[in-house]
Amino acid sequence: MNLAAAVPIGAATSLVAVITVLHRLAQGGRAPQLRALGLGALFAFAASAVRMPQISPWLVIGDANVTWPAHIVTGILCQYFMLCFVYFTLDEPEVSARQMSRHLKGVLLSCTVFIGLFALAPHARDFDFGPQGRFMTGGPADSPAGPLAWLLLACYLVYPLQELVRVNLRWARKAASVRWLSITLWIYSLGALISMITDVHVAGYQIALLSGVVPPWAQAQVESWPIAVAGTCTMLGLSATGLYSVLTSSPYLQPVRNMLHSMRLWWQYYRTYVALYPLWSELWRTLPAEALDPSRSRLADLFRLRAKHNLYRRTIELTDFQQSLRRFTPPQTYADAESAGRARGLTGDVLDAAVDAAGLAVGRAAYLANRPRRIAPPVPPASRTEDGTAAQEARRWLLISDLYFHSPVVAEVLAAPARVLERGDVS
Repeated sequence: MNLAAAVPIGAATSLVAVITVLHRLAQGGRAPQLRALGLGALFAFAASAVRMPQISPWLVIGDANVTWPAHIVTGILCQYFMLCFVYFTLDEPEVSARQMSRHLKGVLLSCTVFIGLFALAPHARDFDFGPQGRFMTGGPADSPAGPLAWLLLACYLVYPLQELVRVNLRWARKAASVRWLSITLWIYSLGALISMITDVHVAGYQIALLSGVVPPWAQAQVESWPIAVAGTCTMLGLSATGLYSVLTSSPYLQPVRNMLHSMRLWWQYYRTYVALYPLWSELWRTLPAEALDPSRSRLADLFRLRAKHNLYRRTIELTDFQQSLRRFTPPQTYADAESAGRARGLTGDVLDAAVDAAGLAVGRAAYLANRPRRIAPPVPPASRTEDGTAAQEARRWLLISDLYFHSPVVAEVLAAPARVLERGDVS
């Protein structure tokens, strides 16, 4: 990967950001932070576009190619408006306006200084982005103006870059529940962090040149691939941020959002259905008559794709297994399991699930040992609620399944001496 390869990628991704944010603005999103994001994306696209070989010949004024100052100024303005986006999102508009007004003075002063340094030596190789420029070929500087401009630029960019890294990382942690947005913020922060690290080499290289020491390597040998990765990451993060606002708000994409929501629900149903197979399989092999159209193997079970219907049937069959096995479970088992669970610090739903799991294990063992069953109908499970939804039932059975196979409470109750039912309860 080299610097030239990152230019079209950066231009394409930032163009996506421009289009998506402008689309959001056209829908009535006139918030200051959204306008700042749109301008940041626009200047990001401009900073990438002016570096493209097809655009550079158009930037010749007189006998000087102004690609370098155009790229630097648009890049600084991109960083400025991204900081505006950050501050307007975090603080009150009046506070943010004062902060960015002070920073704008630094932006205007810096751009003036960089343009002035370029004007001192407009034909110097230091300002040439092409294959003949010092960045790619190395060697001494034509004029002190070039290394000085690069040094000041590296020092100036440290502030906006570290601010963007700090705030975006904090947002990424806060947005952990929105995984897609959190990932894009991490990607953007990674790109800005790599840029900061690269600036250290930029500054050191220019200080060496200004001191009369010419490093034996070209800047491009060290900086090309980090700059390419950093540019790609920041542009992808910026594009995704703009795209996120469109995907979550555009009425034209409502069918797509509905489809994605349905797919996510299907996956949740399917994953839960598959996760319940070990418990269901063990109980079904004990009571095969209780299941309707059972899966004959784990592989066959994976290819049952009516996820919601299958999960509903599975929870019903597990409940039927539980009701049948409770007739073989001595009542004292549940009291023993509850005592053992409380001794281990279990409470609430976890304790109820542990009691139910212990009842299943003891009832299955009693059934397989041909122990007598009770005549009286079993009491409904303690953790079962009459108004429970299908999702609540599924979560309850997932917890019971995990405790059935792994809980020390179940192992302790199952290992206790088998209790004999009273004669009056024997059929």
